[in-house]
Amino acid sequence: MTKNAKQHVQDVTNHLQDAKNCLNNALTSVEKPENKQQIQNTLNAVDGAIQTANTTLSNYKG
Repeated sequence: MTKNAKQHVQDVTNHLQDAKNCLNNALTSVEKPENKQQIQNTLNAVDGAIQTANTTLSNYKG
């Protein structure tokens, strides 16, 4: 079965959540403060992307 556009966006949301979980795991094991900041910056960007994808799903017409 071929997925529709909304299903693809849901897939992206799921992958972003997986990425967030991995980044949170990385934060628990990182040692150098500068690396921790880089991981935190990436986590913040992923959080923003999750929010945007969820908004897309909420506002999806059809």
